[in-house]
Amino acid sequence: MDLNQLSTKLAVRLDEFGFGIGIPIMLLSLLLLVQGYRRLQIVTLIVGGGIGFVLSPDIIPLLNEFGLALEPLQMTAAICLGCGLILSASVLASARLLTSAFIFISFTTGLETLNNYGFDIERSELWSGVAALLALFFTMGINKMLPSIFSAVFAAYGLLLGGLLITGNSVSTFEPVEIKTFILMLPIVVLSLLLQNHDKAKQQELELTKDEPDAKTKQAQQHFLKL
Repeated sequence: MDLNQLSTKLAVRLDEFGFGIGIPIMLLSLLLLVQGYRRLQIVTLIVGGGIGFVLSPDIIPLLNEFGLALEPLQMTAAICLGCGLILSASVLASARLLTSAFIFISFTTGLETLNNYGFDIERSELWSGVAALLALFFTMGINKMLPSIFSAVFAAYGLLLGGLLITGNSVSTFEPVEIKTFILMLPIVVLSLLLQNHDKAKQQELELTKDEPDAKTKQAQQHFLKL
């Protein structure tokens, strides 16, 4: 069974579960919507486990063909864990690959553009060092942004998917690459990025307040200073 067949089976199973699976998808999507940058790995692990549970009736017969002597419950648990780890690792790996590809394309295009205007940065030790430092800081910035972007996209997709399931519409007819899907997802993605930035600010404030002394300590310090 190839990937297309598995995705078709998953869509059919989701349609069968309907409202019952739509609620958890909506809740996980809402979690990603607000706190995705710090919950992405956990949510992808849970979602991957859920996908494994849904697909386990089709995967278990394939495993039995290899002669695995395990109980169906043990196989289901192993499939859920494996799918969760694969999805979580795939998201992290794809984020790193996208970061590398984006930086390579951006800096290659920038260097070629500057060369066209007579700035040969590659032959200059000074400007080559500056470009290397810019690439380093740019990489650090993109690595901080990508979890939020990935979470926003997954949250938007999950909310649309959960909405279809809750309202009784078929998931198998849903096309995630259509222009209308992009138009529906775009405002949700923007909202998610704003909410995640707000949550980041709140977390930073909480960390700062933890380092501050309490009221009694402040009063004692003020009294000590007066003396």
